Amino acid sequence: MTGRAAAPTALLAASMGALTLAGCNDAATTAAPVSAPAQPVPQDQWGGVAMGVGSRTGYFQVAQVGDRWMFVTPEGNGLWMLGVFGVIYSDSVDDLGSSGHSRVMARYGNGADWQNKWRQHTAQRLKAWGFNTLAEYHHWAMRPGPLPDPNAVRLPYIHIAKPAFYGLDNRYGYGRGPFKDLIHATDPQYYTGYRGGQSPDVFDPNFEAYVDGWMRNDDGLKYGNIGNPWMLGISMDDADNLFGFGPGPELPAARVHPHLGWITLVTDFEQSGSPWVASYADPRVYSKYALRDFLAARYGSVAALNAAWGASYSSFDSQGGWGQGTGLLDENGRHPWVGNERDEMAGAAAAVKADLDAFLYEYAKRYFTVMAGKMRQYAPRHLVFGPASFNGWGGLTRKEILKAAGETVDVVQCALSSPEALTRTARYVGNKPLVTWDTFVANPDSALWRYPVPREQPPWPPQASNQEDRGRLYAQKMDLLFGARSGAGPYVVAGMKFWSYGDHWGEKMNFGLVTFSENAYDGREAVAARGTDPWAYPTGGEERSYGDFLSAVRNANLRVQEQLARYGRSASVSQAQRDTDPVGAPAAP
Repeated sequence: MTGRAAAPTALLAASMGALTLAGCNDAATTAAPVSAPAQPVPQDQWGGVAMGVGSRTGYFQVAQVGDRWMFVTPEGNGLWMLGVFGVIYSDSVDDLGSSGHSRVMARYGNGADWQNKWRQHTAQRLKAWGFNTLAEYHHWAMRPGPLPDPNAVRLPYIHIAKPAFYGLDNRYGYGRGPFKDLIHATDPQYYTGYRGGQSPDVFDPNFEAYVDGWMRNDDGLKYGNIGNPWMLGISMDDADNLFGFGPGPELPAARVHPHLGWITLVTDFEQSGSPWVASYADPRVYSKYALRDFLAARYGSVAALNAAWGASYSSFDSQGGWGQGTGLLDENGRHPWVGNERDEMAGAAAAVKADLDAFLYEYAKRYFTVMAGKMRQYAPRHLVFGPASFNGWGGLTRKEILKAAGETVDVVQCALSSPEALTRTARYVGNKPLVTWDTFVANPDSALWRYPVPREQPPWPPQASNQEDRGRLYAQKMDLLFGARSGAGPYVVAGMKFWSYGDHWGEKMNFGLVTFSENAYDGREAVAARGTDPWAYPTGGEERSYGDFLSAVRNANLRVQEQLARYGRSASVSQAQRDTDPVGAPAAP
């Protein structure tokens, strides 16, 4: 980053547009000003503050209470998720000349119980800062067991299942064999986009078999996690492994993912090998055959398809081989009637776009149906979260994917960078709770002060020149999210997850609540002078003294809890609404 960053309010306006606090008539639901003080409110052991809004089920659920979506704790109390990604120490050797991991060990005495001290202290700190959930990529040591354990300070947690990538080589032998990546077998002459992400062949029987094996064998789910009431839910895969589920062209975005209906149309119908597998026993690309069957059922004859598309296919099958033959399966993108991914099929007939949009929905529905079905089969008492890849880069995921997700998962995860992104996401997914994620950086006032932040258009991540301004960005965004609703509909945002617990050495980004030495960015710990924190653990030893991010963060988090607690007590929430069973109630034993 060069020069001064934009002022926080202007920067936030650039990233969120004109989104305003759309509180209802009850003042208790309207977000307070950023400067308003907030105090801790009574909560149950799970973090719930809106008392008695749902049934006691023994597990986390989601429910629309009055006009607001929220999580419901095992005791039946409402919670607005305030999560943190990546609660884990850094293994990187940084500018201090040693690894964060080694310095964290030394902080807790280097003894046999250092990790237990670390997890207890970390949970205490997160709760003191107003957070209530361990989001994805936390250290497994942070997870509380279902029975009394040494981790007396507990936080609910989200597990992430990642079969879309690991199944490409049948990692760990969870499935019957590997499935394929649709992007890999496209012709670079016709698909010229990014090739670093993966788009799984979800119609391959090996995909479902691998997901089944993952749910039965994943160490992160075995050993006391399935059935653990502290496991809030399970999320699906990550952005890089679901390439195509990111932003489409509907709203401006720094980057746009390709249309997976078009990718399926032009990819090879067979793969002999790939970077993940030297040789496939079964070369068939099942998603391309699923598209063939979809179009054959829709049109009945290849002549009817040709008439609608302005095409000249000789068959729904292969006639001469991919890239050379005249059949539908031979399509590789060379024919003008299919258009190209660079201009969103601008030169294609309307029927081509409509058919590929319709198949995109079928592709996404297949992914979500398999993933959610297996999660509910093996973990029936836990919430199903969608992937965290929606609406990336300031844009909006294609509506067909959002629709399929909304029909299938319990909680839709998405970025919300503008009021239009919120409005359209809520419209396409239907009435489902949304959990968003965000991050803010202030590299010049952090342990990464040597490293400028690359500038993206639209600007990402939001940048401040110091930790105090970074805190104001967080607080303003939190107020906006808690008060956001789509038109006359409910308050659909049920939580926000912050990226991340610590700074990131590889990306050289001040993402953290803490430095690589795990000194808090609170104006007291992340400083050069040595000291101690409220729990008597040593602090300081940084190259420089950095500012106070966490006071604003804590205040914003506590203010959300305070408002939700008032909402739970509000007369506008009738007893009948309080007694409504939450979505996804536990299955019978």
